[in-house]
Amino acid sequence: MDRKGRYLFSVVRESERIKFPDSPDSAKPSYYFECLAYAIQDKSIQCYMAEFPKRLENEVCEHSHDGAEFLLVLEGQLEIRYHDETHLLNAGDSVYFDAAESHSYRGLSKSGAKAVVITTALRT
Repeated sequence: MDRKGRYLFSVVRESERIKFPDSPDSAKPSYYFECLAYAIQDKSIQCYMAEFPKRLENEVCEHSHDGAEFLLVLEGQLEIRYHDETHLLNAGDSVYFDAAESHSYRGLSKSGAKAVVITTALRT
């Protein structure tokens, strides 16, 4: 239940999702994402379907944000850079990390990589 005593339940059809680039002004985005639970407001987690195109190392940008992040690779091979270390993830691999630290993603497969990404807010 939410804070007003209502049950939280929302179905989002694949055809209803909208794909966004990592940055609206990016000429060559590092990734694209679709919000998987956009209809629910004031969520404790954010859930995304993300696509990571094949990119050269110099074509990706590091970023950070509050909270934690969990990522499950569904297709392809994905490179994650975290704390100046490079980690290769294949379909079925997952990672959990403190998203306040600088990190980046890069699709390595010919057709890129696809993953479910879940982020949480900071605990207070």
